Amino acid sequence: MAFNTGLSGLKAASTDLDVIGNNIANSATIGFKASRAEFHDVYAREILGGSSRSPGNGVLVQTIAQQFNQGNIKPTERNLDLAIDGTGFFIMRDNTGQTYTRQGIIGIDKNGNLINNRGAFLQGFAADRQGNIIPGILSDLQVGDQFQDPRQTSNIDISFNVDSREAVLERRGSTSAANGAIIGNAQAGTVNGYTAGSLDIQDISTTPATTISTVAIPSAANRSARAIAAELSNLSQVITASASTRVKIDVSTLPYGGAAPAGASITINGQAVSLASVNDASELATAIANLTDISASFVAPSEIRVFNNLGDDISVAISSTGTNVSVQGATGTTFTNAGAAVVVADGGAATVGGEVDFQVEESFQLVTPTAPATASNIFNFPLAYVPFIENSFDPIDPDTYNHATQVEVFDSLGNSHNATLYYVKERASTVNPNVSEWSLYVQVDGQDVGDPVVPGGAATRARYSVQFDREGNLIDPPPSIVITNWTPLDADGNPITALGPINTSAGGDVLPLPDPPTSSNFVIDIENSTQFGNAFAVDSLTQNGFAVGNITELDVDDEGIVFARYSNGQTSLLGQVALANFANNQGLTPIGNTSWAQSFASGEPVIGSPQAGVFGGIRSGTLEEANVDIAEQLVNLIIAQRNYQANAKTIETEDAITQTIINLR
Repeated sequence: MAFNTGLSGLKAASTDLDVIGNNIANSATIGFKASRAEFHDVYAREILGGSSRSPGNGVLVQTIAQQFNQGNIKPTERNLDLAIDGTGFFIMRDNTGQTYTRQGIIGIDKNGNLINNRGAFLQGFAADRQGNIIPGILSDLQVGDQFQDPRQTSNIDISFNVDSREAVLERRGSTSAANGAIIGNAQAGTVNGYTAGSLDIQDISTTPATTISTVAIPSAANRSARAIAAELSNLSQVITASASTRVKIDVSTLPYGGAAPAGASITINGQAVSLASVNDASELATAIANLTDISASFVAPSEIRVFNNLGDDISVAISSTGTNVSVQGATGTTFTNAGAAVVVADGGAATVGGEVDFQVEESFQLVTPTAPATASNIFNFPLAYVPFIENSFDPIDPDTYNHATQVEVFDSLGNSHNATLYYVKERASTVNPNVSEWSLYVQVDGQDVGDPVVPGGAATRARYSVQFDREGNLIDPPPSIVITNWTPLDADGNPITALGPINTSAGGDVLPLPDPPTSSNFVIDIENSTQFGNAFAVDSLTQNGFAVGNITELDVDDEGIVFARYSNGQTSLLGQVALANFANNQGLTPIGNTSWAQSFASGEPVIGSPQAGVFGGIRSGTLEEANVDIAEQLVNLIIAQRNYQANAKTIETEDAITQTIINLR
């Protein structure tokens, strides 16, 4: 009997040594789970009796149980190396069916399938075209195409704040000029005889026009145009006022150089130029231009033009006995005779007064006063007013808009274009003073994208009115900004074969726009924008288009979601890794290759998503090491060795006893 007992002990110890050796051999195997030998004692049993006096029949290896405790998680810096932190198994599919493993060394085959290093397919939940996970249905996880089709921009979502304290850059008004009979005329031997008078400033936006104030123009007689312009500039209703003086001098009879009499000269505002020192009209013009506060130009051998850009009077005198010179004033923008030419003879002089140009605000004009009924004779009433717009919006002039924002958009072929949004503050409304208005202008690649005036005509400037209430919020509802006339162009400005526009007249601004797009039209959503007393800022800016992209990397998050990252900056959700769990993990059947198969003892697999319920999370860029403790295994190895030796000693002792019996005579 002792022989059998010792022999069972040897077998058990040998099995224990095999298990420990296998654990040590796989201590570096990713996802390996250590095993331990579990023993039961053996007693003989009778049908009608027990074994209370039986010494036992040895030991039996009841089972070799694998230990599914967590192994260390080691970082690898490879995104498709996956580890399960917690409960669960990866589900793989090969030609034998479904298998289960904790080894997460995943790669991609030539068809874009996610596989392990044995070629088995990783199982998970696929995603639909909208990126929604389809739960409950296992399938092979695939990367699919290695590139991503382009997507045309159909929506720009922008949220901004415009500063309520900013100034309106555009000014509107009307312009006029002195057009009287005296100013611009040359008067021999005297200065201009301006008559002191007055002008009314009227608000013509009222009916009848309302007189705001009366101003003396000029304050005293015979003041220069320069002084009159300065007085006009002091009026709050006058935007600008300037003065200039222009004179045409006929020098055809002047002698020059050696032909000039001794002491002969031409004098401009008291500054003399000797005729003996110049040889022709061109040199005379150059010499006059060197005088203080005077400029001159040579027109012809018979004509010189003299200017004072400040609006001071210009006095012309000639000291050359017997020489006549014609001096003509300037009226308007060209040099013309203002009446008969004035002849300056034998040392006489002529004086020409300047012109006054001014701009007034849109609602105001200067008129003859009602009482007293006098006005300066530099003006000839009624004045002719020409409306003007100053500093109106021009996309190439940064001084004409308050701010600009640029966003990249894409056509249907995936070509990139630049859309620019310009923000322009408008004047306060006279109809609704509770509303603040801004204009939003849009261009794409520097081209206007507004609907043409007539079908097939040129694009117009795309302008949209954006209005805010007194609390700084958009007037509800915010404007629908739909770009309906964008024709994508190449770098040379030529149309390309991408989808083109559908104008508003053809229903191109009907929302929502078709998806997938049928035109190049896109929407600009500004719904959350504000106007507060704070600096201009774009709080958020997104658009939904992108170019063609190639896969640059795959990434897996803690919930097992598989993302593809593309060279165009986009990501695509491909699916979700599935995990399985069993009621009795130790009932799984080891099939090698660090894998297990379902058995009757394990029960049916419970399949779910990482971090859902009892399932652990996925750690991308890591691998789970074997849960083998080398130190513990080496100690167990010593114990198993001692057990083997002790059982061998039992057999040796039994042999000695048996030999003693045999030797009896």
